[in-house]
Amino acid sequence: MKLDATEHRLKNGMAITIRSLESEDASLAVAYMRTMYASSPFLARETEEWNITIEEEAAWLQKAEADDKRLLLGAFCDGQLVGLCDFSPVSTMKRMVHRSQCGLSVAPDFQHKGIGQLLIYTLLERAKQAGYEQMELEVVSSNSKAVNLYNKFNFTKCGTIERGMKYKDGTYADLDIMMCRLT
Repeated sequence: MKLDATEHRLKNGMAITIRSLESEDASLAVAYMRTMYASSPFLARETEEWNITIEEEAAWLQKAEADDKRLLLGAFCDGQLVGLCDFSPVSTMKRMVHRSQCGLSVAPDFQHKGIGQLLIYTLLERAKQAGYEQMELEVVSSNSKAVNLYNKFNFTKCGTIERGMKYKDGTYADLDIMMCRLT
């Protein structure tokens, strides 16, 4: 699915463009995710697990754009990729095609400025247009800022996966399962 560029001005005056990522954005996306995995304990991968090549990312982006049930959005500031979000089907089984799953990240230097809100709002609107009836996600329980953001958009906690993530040092993090009804 493709979303044409939309321009937004944040409360602090920063100009943000939100649009679908295209295959030409592959190098930006690979670098962005490498930075995010290195800087955030709230994402599922360790840094060394992110070994996607630019060519592989370009092919994946092209495939995602052609899929009318999947959307990958980027937030750009002065040409720099500063946030990503996506949705995709939970399953292709007929009894589950009404459900979508999503992910969201914002670069550390751009957090707490309203970019996450812009991304999640846009994502939810497009998921409705794609025919989804609910959006689901998992979030590290201790990531209170993300949980608060999702609560603002009417996500509710459905449960917790205790010790859902295990870190290199042997410690664990619980994962909250959250859901937002779109209809």
